[in-house]
Formats: sequence, structure tokens, C-alpha cells
Amino acid sequence: MKRIIFIISFLFVIVIGITVFYFKSIGSAENTAEKVFNTLPEDASLVFECKNEGYFFDIFKDFSLFSDLLGKKSADHLKALKSVFIEDNLLKEVFENSELYFSLHKTATNQADLLVATAFSSNKSQDFAHLLATMKSKYIVKDSSNYHYLNFNNDSRFYFAFSNDLMLGSFNEELLKNTLNNKQQNHKPAFTFKKITGNQRNKNSIANLYINYVNLNKLLNNFSNRKNPVETANLKSFHAISALNINYQSNALMFSGTTELDDNQKEYSALLLNQKPGKNTLSNILPYDAASYLFYFVSDGKSFDTKLNELLSHRKELAKKHQQVQNISQKHSINIDKELPEVIGSEFGTVQLASRDKLGLIKSKKIDRLAFIFSAISSATNEPRIRRFDDSDLLYYYLGDPFQEFKRPLYTMIENHIIVSNDMSSLKRFLNNYETQNFLSRTDKNIYFQEYLSNQGNIFFFIHNGNSKGNIRSFLSGTSYKNMLSDDFDWKNIYGFSIQFSADKDKFFTNLFMSKIPQPTEIKQETLPLDSLLK
Repeated sequence: MKRIIFIISFLFVIVIGITVFYFKSIGSAENTAEKVFNTLPEDASLVFECKNEGYFFDIFKDFSLFSDLLGKKSADHLKALKSVFIEDNLLKEVFENSELYFSLHKTATNQADLLVATAFSSNKSQDFAHLLATMKSKYIVKDSSNYHYLNFNNDSRFYFAFSNDLMLGSFNEELLKNTLNNKQQNHKPAFTFKKITGNQRNKNSIANLYINYVNLNKLLNNFSNRKNPVETANLKSFHAISALNINYQSNALMFSGTTELDDNQKEYSALLLNQKPGKNTLSNILPYDAASYLFYFVSDGKSFDTKLNELLSHRKELAKKHQQVQNISQKHSINIDKELPEVIGSEFGTVQLASRDKLGLIKSKKIDRLAFIFSAISSATNEPRIRRFDDSDLLYYYLGDPFQEFKRPLYTMIENHIIVSNDMSSLKRFLNNYETQNFLSRTDKNIYFQEYLSNQGNIFFFIHNGNSKGNIRSFLSGTSYKNMLSDDFDWKNIYGFSIQFSADKDKFFTNLFMSKIPQPTEIKQETLPLDSLLK
């Protein structure tokens, strides 16, 4: 009996010990993450976190998409660091089992670079002098004020410093210096750790990606000479942070997680919160030359209308809407405020074409009634199937930001869809593509791409790389475009990029997917069922 009691007691102690060790490890990882996020410069737009463990590097050893996106030069830099700090037995135990963080920052006009941050394993950080001496015993390490640099054979230098149990480093000297200066000045972090943990940071994931959308748009604008360069529709004002964990795919980047808006939610995307996700059918009628789209799904039209009016009031535009409604009522004896919400469907959004022209798409639930209403408030053109609105901003007042650019647009109707544009030729081409069933969704490569996407959501954003060449060329500065076409990058092998947001009360579940162009052996020969014509 005593022996049984002893065994039970012994096992109980082991269980308690393992539990304490496990939660202590989690707490240590959380503390490290918090230190890193509080240290990063406030312009950080993307942060990639991965575990410094062998199985991560084994899985991704033949993964080329990282170098395609970052450039071969940056990829070679990271391989060089790996050989020194991860594979070399002199330093391996100092950094093993730690999280590695790579954040992207603007360093100059048309330029960006990576900042690397990692913590020391266990208590290995107690003697920085010993660590530095160990490095100098094998590598060419020089000292410069409060940081050091490591010389590589190709004349590249990696600048690094030890700070608060972290090692910070970059191949860009100014980026490291600014980071150290910001840290001393208690700067405002780009990623508040409260927001990251609110996004349910996955501590067990092999790798995580964090996105600050405001900073990301600023970073993209750095590569453009245009006055107002960002044209990613309403994502340019997306004040949010995503925390996503990786899902392995050999020729693609796949991430899933959650996205939270800033506490001040006076923006269009907040209107989609608390809406139930739905099916995206507008993508089925994309013309073959579609470069990108941004579609929305609204499950509760009344709630959406109420929130949109609140947003218009915040923007001091609600009075203009009321005046517009009153004018239409007097001229046409139609109560637009009552009639229009009853016939507009759950799906709407915009498509940008390879020609850079933009279309608005709306799926109606009562197309006959909507056709009557629109005919009363529009005028005929020299094209029988195309009319023009008599009043400005009507679609903007009832659908919001996606239609802000369409003041008095032209429109046509196909089955249960309304297509609007500021350009007559764009509508005529769309009609022709529709009649000949010349859809992007019918192509083999797009079918393959769509297999990895969820068809349920509230916000759907997609870029077709091949069709976007003209848009990308007009967006980028000459220097940036030349660099993009250089041998350092391999963007031509990328098919497309998609990010989808599904509302869940006060946050969005988020799926991000980017893939290479599929090989013929990967494509299944099958047809796409087209249900978008159904009312």
C-alpha cells in the first residue's frame, strides 16, 4: 500500500513539474514576443516570426517563394546568417529554440530592408562579452560605438547589437541605429502586444505573420512616384492588425488567423463586423482581363444601412444624402430611401481591369424592381443597353466607399447583376465577355487557385499578377519597376494573391493565400459550375 502511495505521489510531482515547466515556457515566449514588438520601429508593416528549430528549416529548405518575393540578395543574406547563428556549433546553443523575428521597414526612397530580432536561450545572455569573444574567435567582427558588425566574403556587413536579452541586427546600418535610438526614446510601437494577443497569437505555430495595414500601405507608397499612389480600393484605409499562422503548401504561402480593427472604428470595414459570412458569387462573372477585385457580402442589410448612415454622419455627408433623396422624390415621385435598400442584394464590390478601368458590380435580389427604379432616375445613351445616372453619389450613399469613385456612372444590367463604370467602352467589353462566357473563373489556373480559398466571407480581395502588369507599372516608380524586373526577383512565376475576411462579432477571421503559377500536372481538368445567374 505504501508503495502504491509513493508511486502515485511521485507521478503527481512529475505532472506538476511538467505543467509548471510548460506554462513557464509559454510565459517566457510571451515575454520575449512582448519585448520584440515593443522594440520594433513604429513603421514596421510586416513581421514574420518562426521557431529556431530544425524541423522548420527542413520543411522550407526547398521553398523558393520567399526568395521570389524578397529577392535573391535578401535570401542569400538570411542563408548567411543561418550558417553563423543557427548552424555553427559555437553559437547554436545560444539561440536554439528561440523565436526569430524578421520585420520589414522603409530605409530610403524605393528601398526597404529587414530587421532581425531574437532572444537568447535560457540564461545564455548573462555574458555578452563572452558571446562576442566567441564570435570573434572564428569570424571577422568589428566594433562601432554601441553595436558591432560581421563582415561576409561578398563585402556585405551584418550590423548587430545586444539589448534587453535580445539580439537586434540588420544588413542596413541606419535601420539598426534608428532602432536602438527609438528604443532609448521609448517610441510608440507599430504592433501593440495587446492587439497581437487579442488576435490570439498562435504560440504553437511553426511560423506566424503579423500585418499592420496602415504601415503596409505607407511602405508600398514608398515605391511609387505618384501623388496618391495607393489604389487597393478601401484597404488603403484599413486600420487593422492581423495575426496569422502558417499552413504549409509547397508552392504557396498560406496563412490563417484573426484581424482586429483599431479601437476607433470610424471606417468602412467596421460596417462588416457582426455580419454573417456568405458566399462570393461575383467572382464567377469576372472578365478574363480582371486584374483585381474587392467584393463585400452583407447578411443584414438593415444593420448595414444604419451603420453606413452613422458613418456618413461622422463624415458630415448625411445631410447631402437627405437632400439628394428629397430632390429625387420631387422629380420622380420615388422614395429612394425606402425602395433602394429593398432591392439591392447582399453582394457588391469593384473590379479593376488590366486596362486600369474600374467596374462596380452589384447583385440584386429584385432585379425587375431595381430596373424600374434605375430607369426613372437615369437617361438613355447612344447604346441601347447602357444608361447614365442623373444624380451624383447615389450608389455611394447606399453602398459606401467601394462606389465613391462612381459619381454619375454609366450602368448596364445582365440577368440579376448591375454593372457600373465611368467608361462606356469598359461596359461594352464586359457585355461582350459576358455574352461569350469569357470569364477568368473558367480558366484552369484560376480554378486551381480558387480550390485553396474559402468561398465564405464578408470581404474578398484578390490580385491577378499577370493581368496587373500595367497597373503595377503605373504604380511603381521607374527605379522600383526596374528592380522588380531584375534577376534578383522572380515575380513572374506568381499567379495571384488573395486575402479574405469573415466577420466574427468584433473581429475578422482571416485567410491569406499567394501561389505560384501551377504546373500542368497540378491542374485538374474540370469545369466550373456557374450559379451566379440564379436570382
